[in-house]
Amino acid sequence: MMDCALQAPRQSDELIKRLQETKKHDQFVNDFSNCKSESDRVACLCQLPEIEGLFNVQEKFKRKDKKEAEICRAEGNKYFKGKNYQKALEFYTLSILKAPDNSENLSLAYNNRSLTNFYLKQYVLCLQDIELAFLHNYPKKSCYKLYQRLGRCMYHLQHREDAVRAFHQTIVTLECAEIEADTKQEMVDDMRRAIQQCDTITGRPVSTSVKNVNNCHESVPKLSSNASNEVPCLSDVVEIKLDSYGGRGLYAKRNIDVGEVLIVENPFSSVLLRDYNLSHCHNCCNRLFLVIPCHQCSGVAFCSLDCRKRAWEKFHWAECKILGNIQDSKGDLGLLATRMILTTGYDTLVNIQMSQEVERSKGFSDDGQYHSDSYTACYSLVHHHEKRTFKDLLTRTVSAVFFLKHLEMVGFFSPLKRREALNNYPINSNENFLTTSGQDKDSSVCAVDDIVLSDDILFQHKCIVGGHILRNIMMLPCNAHEVSELDLNTSNPAMSTTVELAGAIYPVLSLINHSCDPSVVRHSFGNICIARAIRNLKAGDELKDNYGALYPTMDLQTRRSNMKSQYYFTCSCEACNNDWPLYFNIPCENPILRCSNCDGKVFIPNTMSTECVSCESCGTNQDISTGLLKIGQLEASYKSTLMSVIDGEISSQNFQNLLAYLQLVESTLHRPWRDINDCQEALKQCLSMQANCFASSSP
Repeated sequence: MMDCALQAPRQSDELIKRLQETKKHDQFVNDFSNCKSESDRVACLCQLPEIEGLFNVQEKFKRKDKKEAEICRAEGNKYFKGKNYQKALEFYTLSILKAPDNSENLSLAYNNRSLTNFYLKQYVLCLQDIELAFLHNYPKKSCYKLYQRLGRCMYHLQHREDAVRAFHQTIVTLECAEIEADTKQEMVDDMRRAIQQCDTITGRPVSTSVKNVNNCHESVPKLSSNASNEVPCLSDVVEIKLDSYGGRGLYAKRNIDVGEVLIVENPFSSVLLRDYNLSHCHNCCNRLFLVIPCHQCSGVAFCSLDCRKRAWEKFHWAECKILGNIQDSKGDLGLLATRMILTTGYDTLVNIQMSQEVERSKGFSDDGQYHSDSYTACYSLVHHHEKRTFKDLLTRTVSAVFFLKHLEMVGFFSPLKRREALNNYPINSNENFLTTSGQDKDSSVCAVDDIVLSDDILFQHKCIVGGHILRNIMMLPCNAHEVSELDLNTSNPAMSTTVELAGAIYPVLSLINHSCDPSVVRHSFGNICIARAIRNLKAGDELKDNYGALYPTMDLQTRRSNMKSQYYFTCSCEACNNDWPLYFNIPCENPILRCSNCDGKVFIPNTMSTECVSCESCGTNQDISTGLLKIGQLEASYKSTLMSVIDGEISSQNFQNLLAYLQLVESTLHRPWRDINDCQEALKQCLSMQANCFASSSP
């Protein structure tokens, strides 16, 4: 994701210009340079008269439009009559997005979309729209249509009792129908026959959960071992330890095999990139096959009523009317920094206290655990303020004040406005307001609630909150992870590409340090991140992720330059220290064996005149024929499997073949070795097709 500070130099340059004109530049530079904390820097800017008018703070969002909604629904009707159901779905969905929440058109559009999904045999999606049509007061005189369709969906999904109940309800609601008596009687007879036909249902009921179909991934994997007592989303075979540089990392407590699931983490917060505002859920980032609109704007969408309610409670109540202006002005990473503030809440922000020292348990909660949904865990992540230049700090502080001004405008610092926004959510009898993360519904309201704060205290609180935004803006470029989706090319799977949908902050994943030859690989299931071992690990080995600089695809100088500029370190991983070659120069002949005693290098003689060779490190004699023979026995099967996977044949057997080969070669040969890279990439392709994966490419 683009660093939001890169999009703010214009305002910081303008501020410097104004200060020079008012002869305050030198004093400001001195004051700002002497600030001891993020909140001090924000206060230093906020006290300047020169920031007046510096920011374009305004509402900007896509409004509902009754007339446009009606036009879209009429267009959908045309396509439906022409049996172009996919096109009809598009226009019905546009109508749903644009229709005001209390308009009759909304319930009619839900009905139209449910009928279209019924014709497409998408029965679970059809059921969701039937529920939504009822929820939005579908005309009573026509409710028999919904109950009839509900019964037929339940019949196809093998839910006998639900189907019978719906058909009975159809007969009851026909009393209100404004249709001819003969037609009504025919329908009653038809429903009675349908009830009798339900006796033929013998199959196992199909799940009616929309969550099972309103996404583009397989079921979210589980940890391969029990969960850690200290870190609930982490396998208990991994632990947090201080590394040799004084920071933290994740380390193997026992030997770990390729393929083991080590982390299953929900983000503390995530933000869709603006291009995906309507194609993916604004809360969980799942791809949408049944769009649920925001009740107030037409610019974002959700996968379920539950996600819509959770998003409104956590952040969208404040973001809804300013989202367009923020995305236009500062980009998505800055939005993530601010969404973290909204998710955390006022009271936590103004009261958080944490040691500045790096400790193994820094960021742990009072219960002795490190939680992904805890702001204290996010707060404990490095942000490198001490390594930043004056210009960098000023630019980021200007961005933080920009977001702070927007929070002021939407009422984040006003308990009354916060309650008004929450009360603006349309709560129906069938849609109770949910709370999230165990927080009280008004957790984002100042703890003093209706007590009026003095101007001085309120200003202090605003600067504290602004300081948190600034800290996040500095922290995220070093710690945010992408939420990705495989854009599957069905005609040539090897040419598929991975696209970045969103950015997210994962406090546990952020503890993993970098290597240009990583030992874990990440995949997204919605915005849930799964980290698996992609190499064999021994007890005591550190888990290593990749920060966007893989040695086979990027030369040493470029890798180190990129890491230095964004992450403030010079990479010293094995691939960098030994300057491993780019992909096409990775060895595929004359392998180097691992010593069974010390893991050192055992070189195979060119003549192969002996089966026993000594390790160059410890001198232990090695039987080189056994390991090579095992690899040779799997070679043909591996090559065949590799070609099948490249062609898109992702089967359980192929996956297991790749795992077995990689585990063997990893434990037998030293990297770099071409087959290790090829096998890893094939495994990644298998895993990518299980995770967020959408076939948008033309066959």
